[in-house]
Amino acid sequence: MSGKVTLLGAGPGNIELLTLLGKRRLKQADVVLYDRLVNPSLLLLTSQQAQLINVGKMPHYHKYHQEDINNLLVKYAKMGYQVVRLKAGDPYVFGRGGEEAAYLKSQGIAFEVIPGLTSALAGLSAVGIPITQRGLASSFHVITGQRRDSEADLNWNNIAHQEGTLVFLMGMSNLANICHNLIINGKNPHTPVAIIQWATQWRQKMVISNLKEITTAAAQKGLSSPALIVIGEVVRMSQQLNVILPLQKQHILVPFSKHSILYQRLSDLGATVDFYPRQIKVKQKVKLPNLDKFAVVLIDSVIAFTDFSQLLLENNLDVRILARKQIWVRSNLVAQHLKQYGILVDKVITTDANINTAQILEISSDELHSDTLNFLSLEKPLTKMKKLLYDLQTFQAIVFPSRASLKDFIAVLDNSQLQQLQQLQAFVMGEQVANLAQEYDFREIINCPTNLARTIAIIERKLTNE
Repeated sequence: MSGKVTLLGAGPGNIELLTLLGKRRLKQADVVLYDRLVNPSLLLLTSQQAQLINVGKMPHYHKYHQEDINNLLVKYAKMGYQVVRLKAGDPYVFGRGGEEAAYLKSQGIAFEVIPGLTSALAGLSAVGIPITQRGLASSFHVITGQRRDSEADLNWNNIAHQEGTLVFLMGMSNLANICHNLIINGKNPHTPVAIIQWATQWRQKMVISNLKEITTAAAQKGLSSPALIVIGEVVRMSQQLNVILPLQKQHILVPFSKHSILYQRLSDLGATVDFYPRQIKVKQKVKLPNLDKFAVVLIDSVIAFTDFSQLLLENNLDVRILARKQIWVRSNLVAQHLKQYGILVDKVITTDANINTAQILEISSDELHSDTLNFLSLEKPLTKMKKLLYDLQTFQAIVFPSRASLKDFIAVLDNSQLQQLQQLQAFVMGEQVANLAQEYDFREIINCPTNLARTIAIIERKLTNE
């Protein structure tokens, strides 16, 4: 039985610019062939069993040639797999997606194309440049900056006399040649030009000049590939429309979660937030203890509450069994979650000191034991974890909301990566996490409260304008 290939556009870099259908296909994928410029956080959306293959091409070095990639797509599809070919931007905008689709068609392989936001549009929006603007540009033209030696040269006379905005992709190595050809074919040398590197990401850079001087200006600012070259009067709009957010230049790691409020809040402040892998856990077969023995039930995480609720249902019970007990939690985030289910928390604790642990049953989603005497662990980790695909030297900070998240992250690092990690600012939530973090020699540990809003405020204050 043949499988199916999805040619999927990943967008310009920000993971939230992936389409909803694209996200669903990644979750369903058995095999993912991804390009060099794809954000590694997108790969965490895949299942634990998915095979991930980096087929990215470096300039002047191709580990996999296009023919190899085509053959891999056909091979895995014929094995019955759901295959995703994950490409930066849009598959059909200078992404060789058309070639791959044609080859799949010729081999009788079922395929679909899911568009992605091309940087030719999204990259301009990220710096406040509208690609069309009444009175300035009523059209736009997207042009490749690279040509094969065997291909005929571009019609520079035609391009130079186009009314609208010109956008060159993959053109940085030919920047001087592009500018020269436009000028000698009649383009005004004082036409505004913007070069945008790493659009929509923390490392986004831009330089604005004119057609005559942009090559020098880009060299002085150190801009290189991957970058967009934008030529036209709309470039002037950037000064008015470019929005600068407080954490725009910050690159922060947070634990992977399907519903990460932490990710959303930091992202809204402008940070590029990427995920680090968590241990995949499976529910343990546990026996419900005699709850009458305990005056207090202490819930240490949202996952623990979900698992405990399921355990009660399996025993023909529900949360009403807790009616005469104190409900304690280890963070305000858990308290907020329980409130959504009509459960008001009696106490939020951040330390185990000075409490009668004999009367407490702690419900946990991990196997990191606290000082409580009675500990019900509802999940256990699997040994297999997703590989860390980031260069930690590109990050400024990392957030550890729990002891388990810290343990999970350390578990995937080699010695070199651990040394890189120690140079980051570590924001830890709660006294117990801070105590554990001290063992790993971070350059700086910032102890934050378990209250999520206050933690985010501390991160913003600490990292703004750094």
